[in-house]
Amino acid sequence: MLKLFLRFFWILICCSYSIPAEAQSIIINGRILDELTNEAIPFVNILVQGTRMGCSSDSLGKFQLQSTGGRKRDTLLISAIGYEVQKIPISPLSDQYLSIELKPAAINLKEAIIKPGENPAFRILRKIIANKPSNNSEQLDAFQYKVYHKVEFDMNNFTEKIKKNIFLRSFNFIFDNADTTADGVNYLPILLTESSSEFYFRKDPLTRRELVKARRSVGLKGPKIMKFAEDMYLAPDIYKEFVLILDKNFPSPINNNYKATYRFYLIDSLFLNNSYCYYLQFKPKQKEDIAFTGEMYVDASTYAILQIDLSFSITANVNFVRNYWIRQQYEKVDSLHTMLHKSQVIGDFTVVENSKEMTGFFGRKTSVYQDYKINLPQDDNFYKNLDRITFEDSATMRDESFWQTTRNDSLSTQEKSIVSMIDTLEKQAKFRLLKNSVKSISSGWIPLQKLEIGDFYSFYSYNSIEKSRLKLGLRAQHLFDNRFSFKTYLAYGTFDDKLKYLAESKITLTRFRSKETRVGGMLKKDLVQPGRSATIFPLDHILSSLSNLGRYTNRSLVSDKELFLERQWITGFTSRLTFFQSTWFPLDEQTYTVKYSNLIRYQKPSFAYAGLKLSFRFAFGERNLSAAFGDGTKGNSFPNYPVVSFNYEKGIQDFLKGEFNSTKLKLRIEDKLRITRLGYSLLRIEGGKTWGHLPYTFLETPLANPLLFNDETAFNLLNYLEFVSDQYLSVMWEHHFEGLLFNRIPLIKKLKWRELFFVKMYAGTLSKSNKNSEYVLPQNTTNLTQPYVEIGMGIENIFKFSRIDFLWRLNYNNHDDGYQFLAKPMFQFKF
Repeated sequence: MLKLFLRFFWILICCSYSIPAEAQSIIINGRILDELTNEAIPFVNILVQGTRMGCSSDSLGKFQLQSTGGRKRDTLLISAIGYEVQKIPISPLSDQYLSIELKPAAINLKEAIIKPGENPAFRILRKIIANKPSNNSEQLDAFQYKVYHKVEFDMNNFTEKIKKNIFLRSFNFIFDNADTTADGVNYLPILLTESSSEFYFRKDPLTRRELVKARRSVGLKGPKIMKFAEDMYLAPDIYKEFVLILDKNFPSPINNNYKATYRFYLIDSLFLNNSYCYYLQFKPKQKEDIAFTGEMYVDASTYAILQIDLSFSITANVNFVRNYWIRQQYEKVDSLHTMLHKSQVIGDFTVVENSKEMTGFFGRKTSVYQDYKINLPQDDNFYKNLDRITFEDSATMRDESFWQTTRNDSLSTQEKSIVSMIDTLEKQAKFRLLKNSVKSISSGWIPLQKLEIGDFYSFYSYNSIEKSRLKLGLRAQHLFDNRFSFKTYLAYGTFDDKLKYLAESKITLTRFRSKETRVGGMLKKDLVQPGRSATIFPLDHILSSLSNLGRYTNRSLVSDKELFLERQWITGFTSRLTFFQSTWFPLDEQTYTVKYSNLIRYQKPSFAYAGLKLSFRFAFGERNLSAAFGDGTKGNSFPNYPVVSFNYEKGIQDFLKGEFNSTKLKLRIEDKLRITRLGYSLLRIEGGKTWGHLPYTFLETPLANPLLFNDETAFNLLNYLEFVSDQYLSVMWEHHFEGLLFNRIPLIKKLKWRELFFVKMYAGTLSKSNKNSEYVLPQNTTNLTQPYVEIGMGIENIFKFSRIDFLWRLNYNNHDDGYQFLAKPMFQFKF
């Protein structure tokens, strides 16, 4: 009995100690770093072995995990994209802090036995692709959700030397809001944007509508950093064949041709969010390819993606990016459908990619998707009353209480500090001077309260007609609740002794969501160069004076008067009705010659042309779109959808002293075609026809660019007014291979150059009435007998900011002052 009692007592004592130990809750804090670089690793998966307890590291590599202790719970499993899985022992009895270093993975086998069969990951990938129709949300009849976006930008890697910089040392208080990442990188929040929207999708007919309920931006809102912020609002859709990030086509790891780009590895099978799933890793076959390194968890029953982590770094041919991480988490919203719940993006941007001390910035985005409604479409009128993107009238005027109820988590101390920091900066005269100086250098306009003086790049210029030209301008762009703007200037040529001027203004009459009605007018008298592209430097820009390679041909002094009414009907569709009167006067030795026979000619002092124009422009999803025909779209600002411009012009004799009757039609289509792994093409097609008997000043001539610098939208080996036509077709095709070839050349691939090829063609004819017209063409102007053609190749991404094109002119090489071959540089900002 004594032995039995002692045994029972001993068991009771053991149980009394073991039960609290087993149930004790412990907190594990830590940070996760790269073993080689000592940099923080975000989105690391931390799991207590043998349980479903786990968490992920944040954007700074930090984590916190709460676990119930126990002898069977003494190990952490650590896994991350591109790193070896590690097992870390922990104490099951007390709180602890861990600093964990992960070793970059080299998924190689020291010894391999080759047997018939295939990679076991391929069987799972085939199932994923076969189940895309049921797992891809855009295969549903309809769905809607609410989404909250938060984007923060932080200046990083600033040092004591930067703080003492002559431009920043007066604002040292801003660094009081700085923080440090887990790996010791200083960062300072400088911009916070938030957005709350409702999104609606309908499959048939295909309709996407976004209603922006609220949006705000606080901080240093430079145009380039705001473009970064807008790009980060986009959530990658991995169920599509290619994922668009930073204007680059990344093949999705679950695209139908997954074997062409990626290597896959089936690592494990486990439970995630109560679902049994497969754990796969993948990496690009060529490390320089625009492709992802990552991992994903796939539901073993539905083959839906439950979580996917994607990353790329400076090894990929993407500019200004040290590292880029994406994590997307999906949740079941009902028994059948798995939908995106949370998306996180972290970008580490810098000008000098390989320098860890060069100041750059972090971009962090968190998006939360909730309140899904599946296959419950709205009525037809609901979709008709909304544009692709519609902003509620009060979207930018939400108070703090609205944001507190909209956010799923509160702002950090550093995020809250942005508001007070900017308020303090704006009150300092030195900061306003610094900000205005930077703005002036980039735009050419000097801020003066609500007005701006400029463009100082055209204060002085030189040309053969005016010799020295002096000019002073004034403008205001956002007066009276952003409803009114105007611009004016005076210019004087010292040689021709003529005063030139401009006065134009625009006012918004009505504004409701995306619908706006504007009215404006212009009075202008200045020099005009027929055939000059509107997308290159202005005619009186100082660089135009210094970089001209050709002749100034038939410039005229033109007096223009315009009155227009413009209406933006929906986001991305605008129309404009314009009444115009234009009088052209010849300059210098140029004359407007009119012949009545082979023997009788006289010099006409001017030509007057007047009438009306009706123009339309469609650019899907583009806000504040102008319908003015002729603006053109640059290659680094192409929207994601085709841009279509149409212009109808009617010349009316005796209307506003007009001398001619005519009708003109023009159509332009501009598009950026993404051709999967082969890069992308820029396509510009424009055609038009003129009915009527007109002098050359009002006919069509191809856009020429005889300047040193390249212009994508013009013919770079043409002189002005080489050809004139009254019906024409212009085609410009430019294909960018994005380093597809150069990335495979051992030495060149380190430079990250990118190759391109282009063809430009202009075909035109003159009708019989204009070919045999009494209005004499300029001396160096001819009719086209065959299409004019330019071809060339180019190298872009030279030093990240420049491009050089090598151009060949294939015909009409007997023209005076023409170049058969030239190399022309240009500067551009591209990822």
